[in-house]
Amino acid sequence: MNMAPQLSWYLALSAVLFTIGVVGVMIKRNVISMFMCIELMLNAVNLTFVAFSSFFLSRDSCSSLS
Repeated sequence: MNMAPQLSWYLALSAVLFTIGVVGVMIKRNVISMFMCIELMLNAVNLTFVAFSSFFLSRDSCSSLS
């Protein structure tokens, strides 16, 4: 029985993190807090890239690229 999370779980988490970041940028007035929210948005995008990469590419195709 495979208990690994599906792609949709990673995408949902990424969407939630990105939404929190957008709301934080719109609400916060402090520059440091805004940069932290922008970093949260960038981390959400990175999570999406990693999730799609692991879903669409197998380990064999990654080793042939280098």
